[in-house]
Amino acid sequence: MQRFSKGYKFRRNLNLLMETPHHVYTSPIPQDLDRLVETGVKNHYILIEDVIRHVAANLIRKYKISKFYVFRVTYDKNKPYDFLNKNMSDDDYLNKMINYVDTRDLRKITRVEFADNGDKKGRDYFADLFDINKKSVYKIPGPVDLKFLTSFRKTYKSNQDLVFPPFKALAWNESKNILKYLDRSPIFVQYPYDSFSVFIDYLEAAVNDPKTTKICITIYRTEENSDLLRLLKEAAGKGISVTAVVELRARFDEVHNIEVAKVLKAAGVKVLFGDKVNKVHSKICLVLHGDGKGYVQIGTGNYNAITAKGFSDVSYFTSNQTYIDDAVKFFDYLVTHKEADYDLLVTSPDGIKEMVIKNIERATAAYVRDGQGSVFMKVNGLTDIDIIDAIYKAARHGLPFRLIVRGACSLKLGVCGPREDIRVKSIVGQLLEHSRIFKFQYGKDHTDVWISSADMMTRNLERRVEIAVPVVEDKPKQQLIKIVKLFSKDDVNSYHLLESGRYAKETDEHSISAQQTWLSRLKWRKYIKTN
Repeated sequence: MQRFSKGYKFRRNLNLLMETPHHVYTSPIPQDLDRLVETGVKNHYILIEDVIRHVAANLIRKYKISKFYVFRVTYDKNKPYDFLNKNMSDDDYLNKMINYVDTRDLRKITRVEFADNGDKKGRDYFADLFDINKKSVYKIPGPVDLKFLTSFRKTYKSNQDLVFPPFKALAWNESKNILKYLDRSPIFVQYPYDSFSVFIDYLEAAVNDPKTTKICITIYRTEENSDLLRLLKEAAGKGISVTAVVELRARFDEVHNIEVAKVLKAAGVKVLFGDKVNKVHSKICLVLHGDGKGYVQIGTGNYNAITAKGFSDVSYFTSNQTYIDDAVKFFDYLVTHKEADYDLLVTSPDGIKEMVIKNIERATAAYVRDGQGSVFMKVNGLTDIDIIDAIYKAARHGLPFRLIVRGACSLKLGVCGPREDIRVKSIVGQLLEHSRIFKFQYGKDHTDVWISSADMMTRNLERRVEIAVPVVEDKPKQQLIKIVKLFSKDDVNSYHLLESGRYAKETDEHSISAQQTWLSRLKWRKYIKTN
């Protein structure tokens, strides 16, 4: 326990504050102890902070305790990358990143959360105590920091009223060679309903294919001891030319990615760090044969087998030569930094924003012409002002927008006049919605669907290397259109944006949950269809 003074850094996750007439004391709540204390009565627990509070009078005997708070402090760890330079060598960049993570420390306080104890002046108290804006202080109507509830998952995993039942994702039929199948037909999968092992099977088949001469991949986040790294090292050991573009600035994965880069480099993999200014956030894996043919996978999610079990993402595999040629140009760009001329691929900085705005304008023209135009977007964030302005401009003509935005949304409803037809919702269910999907209808029989690694946020569109690609092959295109339709009908897990800026559940029109619909299909489908 420490007597409080301004400048004290609360490195622990949670703290108990006790005030006496003369001093303020803080006690970090131990992280090495369970947050929940069993009472001896079945299914009855006490929070450890309540235990500490109960004995606090024995800890501080000199003064009478007049006030208790349980609180958590969040610090800004976004130390500026003040060393970025496109012209620096990879070795110099790696060394500077190592120094960056070694010297990065807790910075200014950005948020304080405290458990409601009935004190109406609690927000003012903490704002003054930490010298921060009152808007950055949050009163929590319950326990602060609910991560301890994850321990209940194992305890009550058999109780389906409390815990979602486990499910087994669809795996690739091991009796069928995935590359030979791709020679005949593309594959479109949706994690986690389809297992991430489909991608691992794809990469493993490529490593074991005697025709494979080159593998190129972008790595933003991956788990420790991953099959991905094992296969890349194995490929390099077999004499296959392997290039891995590892993004060292993946927030809070910097240390892990530095180790990934070192491990791959030691195994003979050619490790690149992108353009060293814009983060490489793209998700693409290219497999090449000596004759320039091969396969490519493009997705919306990271190559992380753990998050792929809980994040909803899509992944597109194809042997279509146009995609392959574009992928070759993309990896050449990451090496040379010279702009490429793509046939299908669109990349950021700048290109994806331009594509989206042009397609909105094209859909608007079709709608004004014959009433057959619309736009669907599913993203994690919608905050870019140019994209929002383009939506407003089109909405004044009546163009229908159906937007699914999981997180931050800066668009406001009710500002585009009487013809406005914009609906925004966020889907919150068993899984975290992470896929980025766009659908543009330009007429009765003309629809384009896209997948992308980029959200509609300025950082993604102007300061990151992202990929967007239209799905032009008929089979995966129709699959993606069906996915869009089901997302659009979801109203069980949907929260709709109101003109007030708040979100609310609306009366179920379809009584459909997209996530539960796909999960229910796993009960009778054993394998991904391969015919």
